[in-house]
Formats: sequence, C-alpha cells, structure tokens
Amino acid sequence: MTMTVSAGATAMDMTAMREVLAAGRVTPAALIDQAIARAEAVNPELNFIAWPTFERARAQATAPRSGPLAGIPTLIKDMLPEKGIPASFGSAALKGFIPPDDAPYARAIANAGPISIARSSMPELGLNAVTESPLLGPTRNPWNLAYTPGGSSGGGSAAVAAGVVPVAHASDGLGSIRHGAAPCGLVGLKPSRRRNAGEEAFRTIADLTVNGCVSRTVRDTAAWLAATQTRDPDCLPPIPLVTDPVDRRLRIHAYSRIMRTGDGPDASVQRVFADSVALLDRLGHDVSDAALPFDGPAAVARLSDITEGVFTRRLGLLSQQIGISVRAEDLEHRSVTLIAAGEAISDDRFAAAWSTMEAVVAAYLDRLDRIDIWMTPTLGAEIPRIGVFGPDVAWSDQRDPLIDYAGYCWIDNFAGTPSISLPMGFSDNGLPVGIQFATRPGGEALLLALAYQLEAAVEWHRRTPPVWVGGDIG
Repeated sequence: MTMTVSAGATAMDMTAMREVLAAGRVTPAALIDQAIARAEAVNPELNFIAWPTFERARAQATAPRSGPLAGIPTLIKDMLPEKGIPASFGSAALKGFIPPDDAPYARAIANAGPISIARSSMPELGLNAVTESPLLGPTRNPWNLAYTPGGSSGGGSAAVAAGVVPVAHASDGLGSIRHGAAPCGLVGLKPSRRRNAGEEAFRTIADLTVNGCVSRTVRDTAAWLAATQTRDPDCLPPIPLVTDPVDRRLRIHAYSRIMRTGDGPDASVQRVFADSVALLDRLGHDVSDAALPFDGPAAVARLSDITEGVFTRRLGLLSQQIGISVRAEDLEHRSVTLIAAGEAISDDRFAAAWSTMEAVVAAYLDRLDRIDIWMTPTLGAEIPRIGVFGPDVAWSDQRDPLIDYAGYCWIDNFAGTPSISLPMGFSDNGLPVGIQFATRPGGEALLLALAYQLEAAVEWHRRTPPVWVGGDIG
C-alpha cells in the first residue's frame, strides 16, 4: 500500500478553519455544505454514518452561533444522547430510541459551537475495539478498506482520517478514543476522570467512560479540550489552551510487552515503539525500560471478570434508563455470548475482581507519582482485517486475542489518568501504528506539550490515506 504525503497542507485542520472563518473568507454554511458533500462522497466506501443530520446542520450553520469552535463541522458518536436525534448505541435493538434530552457533554459541545453533520458509527453498545455491527455492517479504514478503523470510536476516526471533518467526538470506556485514533493515524486524547461535563459525581475506579475527540493535529485536540471541558467546581480545575511544546527533560518509563502473556508485541509495533524511544532520546528525554508496576496476567484476568460481569449486570440498568427493553436475544451473537460469560461470574468473584483492581490502580498511580510519562504501544499488533473481531465471533473465541491486541489502554480508565495515542509510524503493510503516553490525573497539559514536540519531529499531519476527500477550503 502506498502512502500519500502532501507537499504542503492538504487539508485545513479545525484551527485553520477557525482562522478563515474569523477572517470572513468562508461562512459556516459553506463549511457545512462542503463537509456534507465529502461525507456523501466517501461514506459508501467507509460506512461511518449511523444517522445523518444534514438538514439540522445546515439550519444551524445559517443561524447565529457562539463559542470558540463555532461553525466547525464535526460528528457526534452514536452513544452520546442528543435531544430528538436517534441514538442506537450501535445496536439494532435500540434503533428506535430517541433521547428526550441532551447529555451533559452534548450540551458542552453545543456550547463550544461546532456543528455535527451526522452521528458516527460504533460497535454494539461500545463493547468492541472494532466498528462492526448487525445494525450498519462494518466501518472500514481509509488506509485500507479491508481493515478496521478500530473502535468503539471507529466511525468518527474513519471520517477524520479521510478528511471529511477535521475533528470528531469520541468516547473512551476501556480505550475507545485511542483504539480509534491509532488504526487511523490520528491524535486521540483520553481525558482525566472528572475533566468533563457529566462527570461531577465520578469518584471511583468503576467510573470508566469519558468523552473527548479524535483529530489530525495536536492543536485541534488541545482546542477541543479547552473548549469543551467543564468549569464545574466539583470537577478538575480547567486547563488553559495548550499551544507550545514541552520545554523540559521528562522522565519516561517505556513498557511494550503484552500484559497477559509477557510476550513482545508484533514486529511492526515493536519497531515503531523502538523508533519512538530513540526519537525521545534524541529530543533529550530520559527514557528507560520499565517493568509493569503490577502483576500483568493477574490484572488482565480480573479485567476479563469485570468486563463480562459489568455488561451482564448493567444491561437491565440501560433498559431502565432509556425506557426500552434490551433483551439478550435482540443483540448480536458476540454480545449474547458475552452475557453468558458474565452470568457465570458469581457476585463474590465479581467483587473480588474490583478489589484486586483497586490494588492494581494504586500501584500504577504510585509509579506515575515517581515519573513524568508512562509509554506503551497503543495496540499490540497491526490492526486486524474486517471480521476478525466481528459480531458473529463468539466472545470466548476472541477474548484473549482481543485483550492482547487492545490491552494497553484499560488501566488509564480505571485509574482516571489521561493518556494520548499519537501516530508515530506505520506497519510493514503501510497501516498506522500508534504509541501511547500517560501521566498523572489532571496532566493533560503535559501530554499535549509532549505531543506538540513529537508532532514537529514526525509531521504526521502531512500523511493522507488512499481514501481521502480532504482539500483546502474555498
């Protein structure tokens, strides 16, 4: 597969769009019409649209709109409720659900001003690291249509990577922002717990899911975070807009082994990881190999218990919250087998898994107290082909391979720590490889500053995939 590298800026990012809007060189209506045209051109190949909201977007673009991101086209992931707009959570069982109100983070996005042209595709209930479901079929990766764009934020990631919109909403319960960003060659920041609206009551390691975005440039992710973070005093203090690269030497611990087995990642992933370590060395940082601060195989075993047990125990709660009965027989085969696995986990075993995870989190946070950055691959292998982790594959057949593939990210959801996936290279087959960097709770500014430094060296924003509809605005 060939990689297209532009001679200059091939597509305006969100920050550049804001500048031409402010200068009066383009109108919000024109930006939205162009984004819709790009979406209609490429969606037949990529299949990233769950529900189009084109007419609503056009109406919003012609009305007065405030906020630091006003008029910028975007996508909203199909699990963030928006009043009056279908929210299927990627499931055919919920395709008739119409939320009666906006979720708090949806209001935060609206207040920031971007305009969503569609709801982006996702796997059923956000429970997979690929974006394939019986509701829509598979979403495909613009770098190679035979491969997944990741998940559960795969729909928005595919659209951003293809140049449809510069930035898209994403969410992350066990890695989904990063699991979408890495396969598509994007920047994916998972914010700290209690960084955003809707997280005021979050207090424990069981509060896993946070919201954010995927983008092609660090400055767009920084701007999105600055514009959408909560100012509620019960949450983390807001951080200012980050605009500059890190200017000090960082102590970085590098770890690349598969947690469940202790084996190394795939050769291509290890090569990009080693190249990234070498780059950080050249930039003057103190990078050292490190062991996990907890027992990897034991932690992953408890992660499996929690993953299976939570889904089974919370399915009824979801039905109550949305007012629609969600029965196992209405779900895809993978979900049905996941429910069966969860039903086999006793309450005592489930409680013990959470207790063990508390100790795992404590050990991880203690390590972060003594270093600046924890560095791992984002994914343990080259991104898989469509169908490998698909909805027709039983959970028992994909559990261990899926955890080995996607098993670096989950710890930051339990710990509430921020982490960012950066597109540091490519596999031998020309597919993007992401490297992940994490730090202490509330440390998004440090991650973004490091990301600026790495972006200047790697220039990933100059790379475009074979399926590409981006272009200069005008």
